[in-house]
Amino acid sequence: MTIEVFSWRAVGRWVLCCAGLLSGWMPLAAQAWTRIGETPEVALYVNRNAIEREDSIRRVWEMQDLKTPDTDGVRSRRYLNEYDCTYKMHRLGQMTSYAGPKMTGEKIADVKEMGYWRKIPPNGVFVLTYIAVCIE
Repeated sequence: MTIEVFSWRAVGRWVLCCAGLLSGWMPLAAQAWTRIGETPEVALYVNRNAIEREDSIRRVWEMQDLKTPDTDGVRSRRYLNEYDCTYKMHRLGQMTSYAGPKMTGEKIADVKEMGYWRKIPPNGVFVLTYIAVCIE
């Protein structure tokens, strides 16, 4: 009679069980980032699962992942961007900047208030999200 001390099947079940539990603890917002565009300086991600609509206004959480840190040491930032689909404008607010990529590392800055409305530059990175949330 032999007793099996080690079983690959049991290990596989244990790993799958742990992965399922861990994914259940992660907030949905953390799982919803979609890469929407890139420039030589930055990659832009949006949370497509959390777009809010109010008349011609769209609110969406965005994340910028900079290729190199800026002068303040910021490597990534997350912010709420509001788009006015009628007037092709946007404004940023509730921005948090991080020292590491993809919202990791030390928090460098935190701005709560919303900024001023600005026209969306035709060749800028924000035109990509404008098209995604306003052009249906």
